[in-house]
Amino acid sequence: MALALEAGNKVWEKVKKATTSSNPSVRLQFKALRDYMVSQKRNPDLQFIAFSDAELIQATGVSPIAVPCTLYGVYFKKNGTSGTGTATDSWLTIGDAATNTVVATKYIALMTSVAGQEVVAIYPNGLIFGTDITLTGETSAQDGTESTAGDSGSAFIIIGAL
Repeated sequence: MALALEAGNKVWEKVKKATTSSNPSVRLQFKALRDYMVSQKRNPDLQFIAFSDAELIQATGVSPIAVPCTLYGVYFKKNGTSGTGTATDSWLTIGDAATNTVVATKYIALMTSVAGQEVVAIYPNGLIFGTDITLTGETSAQDGTESTAGDSGSAFIIIGAL
C-alpha cells in the first residue's frame, strides 16, 4: 500500500468509529488531537491505517506504506475481554525501517499486559519516519520476537506526509 491521504474529517470519522467502545479517556485524547490539528495545523490530509493481530505478528512486522511519513497518533488494544484471556505481555513496536529487524530504528514501544488493555500515543507536531514505518506485536520492547495472535491485539495509526 502507498501513502493514500484523504481529508482530515474523513480520518477523524474513522477514528471515532474505531474508538466507539474504547475507554472515554482514549476518545478524549483523539478528540484533543483532532481539535489541535484542525485549529493549529490547518486540518491536513491524513491517513488512517488499521491493523489486526495477524498482521502485527508477521515475521518482520507489517510495513503498510513503504515511504517516509509523519506519525500523529497510535492506538493499540490487547486481545481478550478485560479481566479474562491472556496475561502475557505484548508490545506494539513501531520502527523507522522496512522491517522490525533493526533494533536501533525502533522509536516506539507501547506495552499491554492484560487482556483488553488499551494504550495511546499522541504526537501533536508529528513524529517523522524518514525511511518507512513498520509495526510489530512483540514479546518485549526490543527483542524482535513476535507475539502470538492471541497475545497481541489490534491497532491503528494516523499518519500524514512529511
